[in-house]
Amino acid sequence: MIDNIPIMHSSTPSILAIIVAYQPNLAHLKELIRNTSKQVGAVMIVDNSPNPCDALSELNSTCKVSYVSLTENMGIAHAQNIGIEFAIKQNVAYILLLDQDSMPEERMVENLLLGISQSQKSFSNIIAASPQYYDLRTNFESLFMVGKFKIPFWHRPESKILTSNIVFASFLISSGTLIDLPKLIELRGMRGDYFIDHVDTEWCLRALLKGYQLIGIYDAKMIHSLGDKVKKFWFFGIRNISEHAPLRDYYMFRNTLLMLKDLYMPFTWRIFLLFRLVKFFVFFLCFSQERALRFQLMILGLRHGYTNIRGRLNLKTLKCDIIPITSLDPT
Repeated sequence: MIDNIPIMHSSTPSILAIIVAYQPNLAHLKELIRNTSKQVGAVMIVDNSPNPCDALSELNSTCKVSYVSLTENMGIAHAQNIGIEFAIKQNVAYILLLDQDSMPEERMVENLLLGISQSQKSFSNIIAASPQYYDLRTNFESLFMVGKFKIPFWHRPESKILTSNIVFASFLISSGTLIDLPKLIELRGMRGDYFIDHVDTEWCLRALLKGYQLIGIYDAKMIHSLGDKVKKFWFFGIRNISEHAPLRDYYMFRNTLLMLKDLYMPFTWRIFLLFRLVKFFVFFLCFSQERALRFQLMILGLRHGYTNIRGRLNLKTLKCDIIPITSLDPT
């Protein structure tokens, strides 16, 4: 059981940060908690690790941090929904989603709130705002994906001095995203049966289809490592590719096909997502290690996506375990 915790600062809306952890680096996670707790009302850690972490469970005794262990890896979407369900009971105004490998910079949350406030003067349907993240391994500053004439592309500021630091986005990565909780309740939460990969893509596209708007804010900054490592290669231009463990290839390929089934989306988006799979297929088979395993998992992902198989993949049986449904899972 998790007790009620204070989540209101006197000068800001009530915000609960939800950090999803899986066998985390404890030193980094504790620094993340310290940095985040300065900017929000309270922090909740949802731990997907098989064994509860005593060092984290002890945080339950503090006034701003709560910890819950799921005792097995239930996936990022299910863990986020567990955290959101708790946020609903606490009657917060916003939730802040964070991965364990992220680190908000000073005033990130304040600038996200400011961006939402400024945008809502003209647009009342803003549901989420996300910061620009910076990868220390590559010195890469993220770009926001935007849409024009229903064509997705990466927004590239013409100069470092922006006329506006806010852009309307077509997609936001989940980590660092500040979400209006009442609007999320109307939209519903994450698809737990995706487990991982494209959880945030599906949620963002579903929000846009329902008439909500997403914004990216350049003045809000976050350090974030996307993938286990990053490689550069040429594919119609120099690109940074985030490389994960081979198992993630399965989820990327499967969930892309599931998402194409689950959502109506413009033809241009379908081409974009399928072309992205082609790019990954070429890269991982030409430039990565464990090529045979990656090929097997990518093909399995395509088969499962085509036949509508969902959940957590069991590598021993190559079958999927069902993820429990929360009250927030979309129907």
